[in-house]
Amino acid sequence: MKKSVIYIFLSLIVIIILIIVIGDFRSTRPDRMSGNPYKLNLDRIKSVDPNLVTYQETKNYRINARQAGGIAVAGEKIYLAADTFLQVFDYAGRQILKITLPEPAGCLEVSKQGDIIVGHRNAVALYSAAGEMKWRSEPLDERAVITALALKDGTIFAADAGNRAVHLYTAEGKYVDSFEGKTSIEGNHGFIVPSPYFDLGVNPDGELWVVNPGKLALENYTDEGNLRSYLENISPEIDGFSGCCNPAHIAIMADGSFLTSEKGVVRIKIYEPSGELSTVVALPDKFMEDGEAPDVAVDEEGIVYALDYDRNMIRIFEPK
Repeated sequence: MKKSVIYIFLSLIVIIILIIVIGDFRSTRPDRMSGNPYKLNLDRIKSVDPNLVTYQETKNYRINARQAGGIAVAGEKIYLAADTFLQVFDYAGRQILKITLPEPAGCLEVSKQGDIIVGHRNAVALYSAAGEMKWRSEPLDERAVITALALKDGTIFAADAGNRAVHLYTAEGKYVDSFEGKTSIEGNHGFIVPSPYFDLGVNPDGELWVVNPGKLALENYTDEGNLRSYLENISPEIDGFSGCCNPAHIAIMADGSFLTSEKGVVRIKIYEPSGELSTVVALPDKFMEDGEAPDVAVDEEGIVYALDYDRNMIRIFEPK
């Protein structure tokens, strides 16, 4: 008698457990789930107060190229590296110069004298304003991926995403040194570069700023590679940076403000020299969904030039 009662009791427990398991399984089917409560709400991130957007697109130019590399603006000219060509345009979009490069270039910069510094995958080259190559540096190792260039007096800074380092060259193309952004501060691991987005620039005061994309920060270094200060705002909101690595591209304006371009949720913004958001140039709805972050440049008047890789286009944004 006692055994039969125990068997009945155990059978009831098994039945109850089966009912709970089956009910839980059915409730967690994809078509029955209420949604992931931790899912990032991209619609909320993309929705921004329109009063923050103080720029508007005024014109754009199509690029006749398979793969655009980088853009720069200087002396009322637009400089473009695309495929194996270096091209120069006036502000009306008329081509002034086109020369063939020995290999594709991913970035470029223009000196005050009008010379054009071009960044190839593992080397740097200098061209005159007329398109004549003056020198080419010795190649770096096979890991190198040069993604950005900046100039200060007689020094050329080259950001190398492959080696997670900034290289220094003389004005004659001689390699000087490099640094990896490492300091004695506990927990500092130097430049964290998860993808080939690694930018830098020199502000009007001659200060070198380097994007540390994996830390979502802009860092200020001495010419010798010593960290002096940094700007950081990790947030999916409009005033911050989010994702694996941002900002993807930067340019420094005449007043020292930072023009930034982000990937993931593609958008272009301007930050004060102190790091606070100043204004928005372009929201995600201006770009292709899941598109590539545009390279950016800015002229003395604060007009923004965006190299839209997805649409193969140079897009120009001016203050409203």
